[in-house]
Amino acid sequence: MRKVLVTIISHDRPGIIYQVSRALADNRVTVVEVSQTTLMGEFAGLFSCVMPAPADLDEFSRVLGRALEGTGLAHWVTDASGNGRSPDADHGRHEPYVVTVRGRDRPDIIPEFSGAMAGFDVNIDNLRAVARPPEAEGGDGGHQVLMFFELSVPQAVNQGAFRQALNLIAEDLGMEMSLQHRDVFEAIHRI
Repeated sequence: MRKVLVTIISHDRPGIIYQVSRALADNRVTVVEVSQTTLMGEFAGLFSCVMPAPADLDEFSRVLGRALEGTGLAHWVTDASGNGRSPDADHGRHEPYVVTVRGRDRPDIIPEFSGAMAGFDVNIDNLRAVARPPEAEGGDGGHQVLMFFELSVPQAVNQGAFRQALNLIAEDLGMEMSLQHRDVFEAIHRI
């Protein structure tokens, strides 16, 4: 079996997941994991797949292109058979955390927090940012933003130093920040 990553980009519309998964299944490619999102009317999807070996990646990309022809779906196929760092392989050496940031929107929030995270060798697995109009938060004249960083934090990281670095950034930016283990975050926010 050969691991591949299929990336799909398109204007969002109903049926994209069906078209891609059908084309993959018709070519004996099994979808193992999917991450997809839409933003401002656009679709982006990552399909982690396994395909029969031996498999020619270029030929598979051409076949997939023909199967998706006329759909408006742009695709890329990447070999994922162990090249580069695999977060899944490091799972036992990392802990899942969630950083929540809230406050007045400004352009330097993401680079400041992500820079500190990179400095501690912390991987951002998922980032969600939602801006709200001023009237939604009491109307102080600026948009408010709520961000969720889902992280893989190496067990070797000094948790106190990491938390302190994030707190200093939040204070400098005038933001509220919380850092919680994902299990705690999910327990607190369970409906």
